[in-house]
Amino acid sequence: MNRTSRIIGGIAFLAFGIGWMLELTGLISINLDGWWTLFIIIPCFAALFGNKRKNGPLIGLGVGILLLLATRGIVPWIDFWKYVVCLVAVVWGLSLLIGNKNGCRKQNDRNTLDELKQINQDGRQIHQINVSFGKHLYEFSGQHFEGANVETSFGFTALDLRNADILDGAVINIECSFGGMEIRVDKDVCVKTAVESSFAGIESKSDTLPTDGIKTLYVKGNCSFGGIEIK
Repeated sequence: MNRTSRIIGGIAFLAFGIGWMLELTGLISINLDGWWTLFIIIPCFAALFGNKRKNGPLIGLGVGILLLLATRGIVPWIDFWKYVVCLVAVVWGLSLLIGNKNGCRKQNDRNTLDELKQINQDGRQIHQINVSFGKHLYEFSGQHFEGANVETSFGFTALDLRNADILDGAVINIECSFGGMEIRVDKDVCVKTAVESSFAGIESKSDTLPTDGIKTLYVKGNCSFGGIEIK
């Protein structure tokens, strides 16, 4: 948390504490229904001034405000989750419209493979990738690739497998919700997809057919409220 965030958060909590103390002593009268939501609202509001990625703090701030409105009877609890879905859609849509045009291609968004955990699964070394509220690019050029398990929520993940040594029959298992993915492969790789989607789009521009000498990469999993593009 930077200096600006600390100052804003400090002032907000100080005002809340003093106001509540005055209300307890009877000097002033304040309606404190839903006071606990301020412990969500204030940190998220302060994080907007110290976090380069705004999606997380914005969603947290919105959820906190919705909870406050619900506790005061303004937003019906039975429809609360619907308001949350609308909020997430708006924030995610705005981030796509006004975000960096280069998307995950920014140098700062690239992640080294050393950061990834690997597990042994059926005798294969599988990369574990988990992305939330961010854009991440993983480049496997010159690396041996045996498969990956990728979880993306409220974020964007790109796997660049061009010039990688892909194991024939390698599998990428995907769990994507309120997010997006991009997978790039060489022309001599056949990609077969089996992704269950709901309110999501799956587009594959890889048209290589499985023939002798052609490696096959399988993309499986689930995608909801998002999109996956294979190039």
